Amino acid sequence: MEKFRRLKEYFRGKVSLVSYSGGMDSLLVALVSRYYGRYTLAVTVDNGFFPEEVIKKGREIARRYGIDHKVVNFNYLRNRVICEINRNLKNRCYICKRHMAKILLEERERLRNTFNREVIVVDGTNYDDLSEDRPGIRAYREYGISSPLAELEIGKEEVKEILKFLGVPIPREDSCLATRILNPPITEERLKRVYEGERFLASYLGLEGYFRVRDFHNIALIQIEEKEIHKILDVNKFKEIDKRFKEMGFERVALTLR
Repeated sequence: MEKFRRLKEYFRGKVSLVSYSGGMDSLLVALVSRYYGRYTLAVTVDNGFFPEEVIKKGREIARRYGIDHKVVNFNYLRNRVICEINRNLKNRCYICKRHMAKILLEERERLRNTFNREVIVVDGTNYDDLSEDRPGIRAYREYGISSPLAELEIGKEEVKEILKFLGVPIPREDSCLATRILNPPITEERLKRVYEGERFLASYLGLEGYFRVRDFHNIALIQIEEKEIHKILDVNKFKEIDKRFKEMGFERVALTLR
């Protein structure tokens, strides 16, 4: 509760722009800023790397809690950004966040002109994220975007506790489809294929935990948590999965543990 109090004070009287994905971290930041700050605008950059249903879900959650929300359409697959990413796939997250940061700062200037006062730009990076290798965090830092959860040492479990205290359901975690592509080029077709593969697996196997379909030179690498691996270890089921994935355009299918 002390950290929650400090988070409220962080936004007290401020005009804030929140980099908003609709996940639990950015949702908490947007909510606290909305309730205790002067004004909050949550901005989602639709870069083409997330399914449309994820963008729609984020919009619906923002509307539910009275958060002003704006979606900026800047599809990387239809401009020069995808060329930059495909030339340097190892640094895709840094490149992606760098372009997103530029868009967020442009939106900040619009808010500055509206309110004629300083506007802070923040994201939902939590304290636990700092222990992982996340080049996107570095890109945001280079553009002066702050992370109040990380600064106040609020980790993932504490985010869940605060949301529970506020009576807010924990939204399902969604992640960037581009991270599923393990060799260049990232294309709209390949993104669609891994998305369809994951939707099929979730429905067919009834998966509830973490799982991913990754594309490595047209080989589908299915990654499932150990606690749910039994759901796929059936010859007939795997034959059906193999058949369906090949219909999607994969050449082979392999299974890995998380």
